[in-house]
Amino acid sequence: MKLGQIDLNLLVVLDALLREKNVTRAAESLHLSQPATSTALARLRRVLGDELLHKNGRYLELTPRAESLVEPVREVLATIEQTIARPTTFDPTRDSRHFSVIGSDYVCTTLLRPLIARLVGLATGLQVDATPVGPRYLEALHRDEVDLAILPDRIVDPSSIPDCSRIPVIVDRFVGVVWRDHPHAEDRLTADLLSRSPYLGYVNQGNRSLVEEDLDAAGCTRRVAATSTSMVTMAFLLASTDLVAVLPERLAKRMAIAAEIRLLEPEMPLRPLCQSAFWHSRRNRDPGHVWLREQLFAVARLEFPETAATVMATAAAG
Repeated sequence: MKLGQIDLNLLVVLDALLREKNVTRAAESLHLSQPATSTALARLRRVLGDELLHKNGRYLELTPRAESLVEPVREVLATIEQTIARPTTFDPTRDSRHFSVIGSDYVCTTLLRPLIARLVGLATGLQVDATPVGPRYLEALHRDEVDLAILPDRIVDPSSIPDCSRIPVIVDRFVGVVWRDHPHAEDRLTADLLSRSPYLGYVNQGNRSLVEEDLDAAGCTRRVAATSTSMVTMAFLLASTDLVAVLPERLAKRMAIAAEIRLLEPEMPLRPLCQSAFWHSRRNRDPGHVWLREQLFAVARLEFPETAATVMATAAAG
């Protein structure tokens, strides 16, 4: 194989195929047609002298040769993207750019919505693509496939993404939430109310809400009557029921009128919800990314005033 046989576009397709292990999904991620992606795969097979993807039942699997290429190909493309292909300057009033952000519906509602509103007012050529926190979020960060991932600090082990940087952007507290005409709730979330009422829990990818650990530690028993993978949906599920839930305060306040809910002050100690923006360190000096982080933190200071104090504490500790 000669180096001249592989062009950059082929490497981009190869990276998508190695990531998705599926021709259709790879084509969608690249905004290409499936026939074009299949043609590129056939060419890659000829050039590399390997099948790369082979069928195992209903699914495709990577060959050993393909497995060995996953990290080197991503490393080469990421280096090109952040050095050769990266503009040396960024002007938000003239430049066009897509930014990809991973975040929960809570993050989208409380932080990304005001961020997008700010960006629309400052620049016209920018697009923010928000995607939910899926099972591949750490891999996406490690492979430098996403601009930002906004995640709870307690679920991210820094040692799992040693090449990533972070900055705190959200500090929120948990509160009890019920339908505004709940027949038994007063103004406080008590252990007795939790034990006597049906409980609406948050579950995402099989994992409970972070607040459940604190409720367990406080000896609060709950009878789970329903669960939801969306915090925004949870707020609307409470209407006309005896359900009790626990949600971040900023989200609950924002949803209170539309969802017909009211907030209850918790009597038990609940640790705050702290979330940070994570990104691959290759993007540290990317002018467009630097500007995006500045806008994100400006919004975070307005929406979550405790964030600035947390950043100062983090900087002092570092």
